[in-house]
Amino acid sequence: MVLFAPNPASCKFLPCSHSWVALHPQPKGVIQFIGSGLWGVLPTVAYGHFLKSLFEAGYTIVAMPFRFARRHWSVALELLEEHYRVRLAMVEAALAQGYDPTLYVDAAHYAWVGHGLGCRYVALLEVLSAPMELMADCCQSLGAVVGALECQRIRQDLAALGQGLRPIECRIQRLTGTPVDYRQPSIMHQASLLLAPVMTDVAGPLRWLVDKCLPAHPTVEQTHQLIEHSPLFQLTGLIQFARDRIAADTCQRLMQEQSHLRRRLLKGNHGEPVGLRAGPVVVDFNPLDKLVQPLSCRDLEYKSTTLLNRLRTSSPLAPCAAAGQTQRHRSMAA
Repeated sequence: MVLFAPNPASCKFLPCSHSWVALHPQPKGVIQFIGSGLWGVLPTVAYGHFLKSLFEAGYTIVAMPFRFARRHWSVALELLEEHYRVRLAMVEAALAQGYDPTLYVDAAHYAWVGHGLGCRYVALLEVLSAPMELMADCCQSLGAVVGALECQRIRQDLAALGQGLRPIECRIQRLTGTPVDYRQPSIMHQASLLLAPVMTDVAGPLRWLVDKCLPAHPTVEQTHQLIEHSPLFQLTGLIQFARDRIAADTCQRLMQEQSHLRRRLLKGNHGEPVGLRAGPVVVDFNPLDKLVQPLSCRDLEYKSTTLLNRLRTSSPLAPCAAAGQTQRHRSMAA
């Protein structure tokens, strides 16, 4: 069920499929946002100022909550399915409000933004988007047996998801008159921005205990191996914060694994994207940090939209061509 805002020009988040959507009347793109840990459960509240700023920059915003599970592949696949369901819902919403729905049909108009732990799912969506023959090569980094089993299961899950998209394609085609064939579900050709990325479930001293007693699939190390061997990540940017110790190790490893990532170092701490706007200031939820920050002192929103715009206008190298460039890094700078 889709609800509509009485004033479509204002940033009003309303339920759409399993997500929250702020439909822009004249969007230049769609940003799908995945928050970090507990903040990501209520993204429209915890990231209120950040998401509103992206809306005001001209984007339709999709805030995607996610369930907690130790098999991260299944969560990533659920988010991928939600991406297509929300796409149909936004076409319906745009038509209902008299907007042109064309932009919501083309995958190239979509982008992904993750914060903290949410970046793990954006990264897995990128890994899942490689053609299956390259996906099989990527999974071999996990070992012959484990890699073959994971690849077979992922192949089956993607095939099932693809079959489930046929009614969505037919519905979009009937509504817009545009032929639609999404083929293998993926986020191919969609830019992604990682804000203070963290690949673990728990930061700090509990990380070892959680990873030992409740191992995730893929594990932290396996996730990094998949990223390193992926031929994609050509349209991916990374924002790191100067005082952030939680994401520092992950940021360093990501730059080693995919050295072409466009990186920006900004002032602030790990929770910089979190906060609500209150008049001329942003109210933080962490009393141990700044708590209140004047809008005039923030540059995260401007730098994020600027980097996204650059990524979205880049020309990605075809995956098959990128695969043969080097043995270690199989992609080129966007």
